[in-house]
Amino acid sequence: MKKIFVLSMMLTVMMAAQAQLKVAPKMAKGTTKVYVAESTIAIPGQKDVQMASETKFTVTAENADGYTMEMVTTDVKSNATDDNLAAKLMSAAENMLKGQVIRITTNKEGKVKAIQNYGELKQKLDGLSNELVDQLFKQIPMLAQAMSKEAMKQQVLESTTEENLLKTMQNMTSPLALNGKTIMTGAQEEYVNEQGLKMKRMYFVNGKNVTTNGSMNMSKDEMKALIVEKVEKLMPGQAEMIKQNIDQIMATGMLKLESKETATYELQDDGWVKSIKTESTNEALGQQTKTTATVTLK
Repeated sequence: MKKIFVLSMMLTVMMAAQAQLKVAPKMAKGTTKVYVAESTIAIPGQKDVQMASETKFTVTAENADGYTMEMVTTDVKSNATDDNLAAKLMSAAENMLKGQVIRITTNKEGKVKAIQNYGELKQKLDGLSNELVDQLFKQIPMLAQAMSKEAMKQQVLESTTEENLLKTMQNMTSPLALNGKTIMTGAQEEYVNEQGLKMKRMYFVNGKNVTTNGSMNMSKDEMKALIVEKVEKLMPGQAEMIKQNIDQIMATGMLKLESKETATYELQDDGWVKSIKTESTNEALGQQTKTTATVTLK
């Protein structure tokens, strides 16, 4: 009986050791990786939005506590037409970032810590957003009836704040997302996605492959606070009315929030991501949006 117990313990330890993975890609000055990302966004009642981009990562310096890396989106493509506002907004941030150098610092394991040149980048994006919003209002005249140019500009710039740019480098479609993590099967973590939703994900490890499942992890009060915050930013004139009636509106299901995300990562021997496949489903204002994406090392 004692031998069986010891054998069982040994097998458990062996399985646990196999089901964990330390992600720390090999980096040195001059290391360059190019990734191609392709995504399809399905919105009920509208044509699927297809987007593609190419991003180059270059390690430019090794520091005492990590590395400096430059990230540049070199190409952006989309099937967004002038009459599809949702598609235009989805591709707006990527189009503004095309050709812009984002200089980031990482620790020794490649985990993103900060954006070095955000002040300079913010000035450029502010000017580009003015041009983009003027273009949108010219292409879609009825847009002026829905919101002001300033409100539209804020919506366009929302995903390019320093906080949200850092999130994009840590979200499930980023080749840098797992850097610095020691991943174990069954491990869980909480995070906030790009829509501002609190989420919880679980990890599963199989050799050099990692799979994650994420779902929304918010209380009703947290959802109410998030809804009010977004309304105050986008439609300040309606904010007080929403505040006074939010319980009744949420009871109708119109403001229901839901989000699920899955991702599969394939890692190379050098620790860099070889490919990523993701799928996410988001529901808001009674509308469900499904996104499927692939990221591949070129």
